[in-house]
Amino acid sequence: MSLGTVYNIQRMSTKDGPGIRTTVFLKGCPLHCLWCSNPESQSFAPQLLFFDNLCAGCGACSAVCPSGAATLEEHASCQNREVCRNCGACARVCPTKAREMSGRPMSVEEVMAVLRKDALFYENSGGGVTFGGGEPSSGGQFFLDLLEASVLEGWHVAVDTCGFCAEDVFHEALKTADLFLFDVKHMDPERHRELTGQNNAVILHNLEAALLSGREVHIRMPLMPGLNDSEENLAAMAEFLGRFGRREIEIMPCHAFGRNKYAALGLPFPAVAQYRPEELAAVRGRFSRHGLSTVIV
Repeated sequence: MSLGTVYNIQRMSTKDGPGIRTTVFLKGCPLHCLWCSNPESQSFAPQLLFFDNLCAGCGACSAVCPSGAATLEEHASCQNREVCRNCGACARVCPTKAREMSGRPMSVEEVMAVLRKDALFYENSGGGVTFGGGEPSSGGQFFLDLLEASVLEGWHVAVDTCGFCAEDVFHEALKTADLFLFDVKHMDPERHRELTGQNNAVILHNLEAALLSGREVHIRMPLMPGLNDSEENLAAMAEFLGRFGRREIEIMPCHAFGRNKYAALGLPFPAVAQYRPEELAAVRGRFSRHGLSTVIV
């Protein structure tokens, strides 16, 4: 069986499809959205996260670091990211979890062993397994093998995707998965490139294939003040979805939950605003005027 890199397996999830679910997050994403709340999901390689507020200054990390990246200065641990190899030696000895590795290689069978622990919950709640990321389809054969193995177990299978997927991989997933949670970020290709690093041609092609496939598809939109909530973008989205008789969209308003992860990776937090309640209500009203009903998820 194939191998892939997984950065989290979230058990007892209720947000990523029907019933009680386990969500498997594969590491790596071809998009780099300005508002990403899981920056550790973007790189395909394992990464060290250093939460300095949890550091006890014990020096265990500096004692084992092979590159000298972890040092102890004035009874506090520091991290030189320029020389860090992301080997994980410091994380393995950190007693306070101030240092954690995001991402580890796993086989399909290793993932399945975790998922089987919750099989009874899937059965009793009408739940199942969701594969997310990053972008799960970037896992290639590993991703497809996980889908197939989950279907053979008789579980409901969902895919949480940004839609930027190789066409052959996406079409294989369409044959297998029961539900697609499909992010749509912006309809204008150049603005999409500015916001995510890629244009949206592949995404819209795959979205059309999904909507014509007969599979269950939930359209989701990360909603960012001043970035993708314009009248022009909402009108274009309504026109595109209307071709397929789709009138409902799940919106995910901007939040700052990932701020500590940016700091732990040594990255600046993106300059994105959050909606005030009255602003969000106004935006939802604009969706409505374009014939789209919204549900906050």
